[in-house]
Amino acid sequence: MRRFRTATAPTRCWPCCGRSFSTLALVWADGGYAGRLVTWARDVLRLTVAIVKRSDDMRGFVVLPRRWIVERSLAWLMRYRQLVRIYERKPEHHEAFIWWAAIHQMTRRLARELTGGPAHGRWGDPPPLPELTSPDRRGKILELLAAQPRRAWRGSELAAILGIDNVNSFRVKLSQWSHQGYIRKIAPALYGPIPTST
Repeated sequence: MRRFRTATAPTRCWPCCGRSFSTLALVWADGGYAGRLVTWARDVLRLTVAIVKRSDDMRGFVVLPRRWIVERSLAWLMRYRQLVRIYERKPEHHEAFIWWAAIHQMTRRLARELTGGPAHGRWGDPPPLPELTSPDRRGKILELLAAQPRRAWRGSELAAILGIDNVNSFRVKLSQWSHQGYIRKIAPALYGPIPTST
């Protein structure tokens, strides 16, 4: 694969984008692309290039306008294991995987919207907890584990949800329930539901 400097990359790839995406009118670029690229894009491609600059007095991480959208989109694509590294020999194959990942994301969003499902939260947001109706602790634990069957629960998380102060005695109880076959001990202090046989 031919490689070229990042600063000259737009002059080589943007003409192709202009042919493929004729409605493209505005491009946001990093401060490293300021200078001749802006005039070249305006004169040759009839594109407006807006440079997103970082001021000199900023310290540490600061969210820049419009840049977070690009970073977020790239992070969404990096959730697909095939795109974390470039394994393919041809750029067309890698591009096909990017298209596949983007189509997968869009179909999931559309399906959620069409079925009236809840909006997907941020990555760190846990799914909402079910309403616990069982009168005893073991029944409430079974309801929690059944509501999210693929999740591994820490004993301290379960204790916090149920409002139990003595976590150590509760862990002993969880261990007893796992030996009795009510719940499954996945790892030390990690619990899940008993897998259902099909």
